[in-house]
Amino acid sequence: MKLIRTLLVLIGASVPMLAVPAWARLTTMSCADCHALPTLQLTAMGLEFQRNGARLDPTSVDAARQRLDTYASITVDASAQAVKGTKPATQMAQPDFQVVSGGALSDRFSYTLMYHFNTGATPADGMEEAFIQYNLPISKAAFLQIRGGQVNPEILRDFGLGAGSVLGAPLVLSTAVSGTSPFTLDAAGRGVDVKLNWSRLELAAGVLDTLTPTTDATGAPVSGPSPTNHKDTYASALYRFDEHASGVALFRLDGQNPVLDPANPGQPLFTDNFYRNGILARFIRDGWRIMGAYFDGQHQVDVSGLTSKNAGYFALCDLNFAPAIGMFGRYDYVRPDKGDATKDQAMKTVGLNGMAFSSGNAGGRWTVQASRTTYKDGITPNNDQLTADLIVAF
Repeated sequence: MKLIRTLLVLIGASVPMLAVPAWARLTTMSCADCHALPTLQLTAMGLEFQRNGARLDPTSVDAARQRLDTYASITVDASAQAVKGTKPATQMAQPDFQVVSGGALSDRFSYTLMYHFNTGATPADGMEEAFIQYNLPISKAAFLQIRGGQVNPEILRDFGLGAGSVLGAPLVLSTAVSGTSPFTLDAAGRGVDVKLNWSRLELAAGVLDTLTPTTDATGAPVSGPSPTNHKDTYASALYRFDEHASGVALFRLDGQNPVLDPANPGQPLFTDNFYRNGILARFIRDGWRIMGAYFDGQHQVDVSGLTSKNAGYFALCDLNFAPAIGMFGRYDYVRPDKGDATKDQAMKTVGLNGMAFSSGNAGGRWTVQASRTTYKDGITPNNDQLTADLIVAF
């Protein structure tokens, strides 16, 4: 079961984003204009294209360029993994099929859809993002970006969830702090957010129903809709200080999670009012990138109102020697409970990326990575993994 869970997390929840051939066909640009190859970090042009709503200009569209094959691409991801100490020691993951679609609907409206066909227990689990975007021009240097649907805060995608080199999201974004507080920063939400894009400054705020499971006081998940009308709110600020889109950012999220009474099914025992604060930074150059983030937070532990603080961070570096070969390394550390160091986890990941092929109509990238997760409880053995991955998009 440990191997299966790991494969689902690495392969299903965080399939690496390959450059989208449909958008290369739309813009007549190469993949290398928006991505540093082969680690696939977004360039300043790629970040701007994403910010605009999968389009070059945020408030106008050339209808002659819009064809059916410029709106959608399909990716196929195949992966195999070896985990030390498990039987079988190696296992192929179920291939992941994903549709990535998006672009301009009119001068100001765009859409984005990212869906995995064979991820999760229900069809809804495959939805990564699906939203409509409206761009309202304010001046030549500024526009307001309004998104509605199933979204991730864009700041988290740019600084971790969408980091293309490493397989799997950073632990601080993907690890729940306890059974009764299952929220993770990589969980998508359904709602609305607004972002001001003004020269090198980005200011965002949103109201979301975060898609995290409801639990009871024992930490057991409870099926059915949440019995409370809770909403999560977030705000972020990013300043890009050079033409490569290097920058620093601040993030804040406040949320509520109902914890149900196991003795009275469907009845809230208490509401976990939690928060997360983050500071994020990246330094980008043509052939390399350094990126990292630190988060801390607090959640309610029980009905008495006792609270617990948590923290974590990651640091990532990737290098592109040539389109044929690149390398990366990431270090993760999480403290689910600052008062109990035995719950801490650390992970070291290193690996290589390479472009198998690349053209205007299709592309393929391979990744080989090794990781070691250590647990500070003195009981759980190290989790050593070796993963080989090939993702093809067309």
